[in-house]
Amino acid sequence: LGLRAFHSVMNCDGFCNMPMILETPIDKKGPDGKTVEDKQVWADEIKLLESLIGMDPESDEFREKEKELQAKGAAERNRIQDQVDKRSVKNAKKGSRAKRIV
Repeated sequence: LGLRAFHSVMNCDGFCNMPMILETPIDKKGPDGKTVEDKQVWADEIKLLESLIGMDPESDEFREKEKELQAKGAAERNRIQDQVDKRSVKNAKKGSRAKRIV
C-alpha cells in the first residue's frame, strides 16, 4: 500500500477516534548481521500516521514524503517481485510439462 492509502484511512471520518492496530515488522539487521527487534520502527510509524491527519495529499510536503518512502521500500519490493517472477516461471514450466504428458 502506498502513502495515499494510509492518508485515506487516517482522514476517514468513520475511523476518527477509533483505536486501530497496524502490525508491521520491526526486525532489522544489527551491526553483526543478526536480526534484532527495533521498537523505534513502531514509534516512527505512529508519528508518520498522525502527521497524515489533515495533510493535503497534493502538498509538496506529502509528495516529498511519498517519494522518500517509495525509494526506501524499493529494494524490498524488488526482492518480493523477483520471488513472484521466479515462482511464475517455475509454475509455467510445471504446467507445460503436464500438458506434454497428457
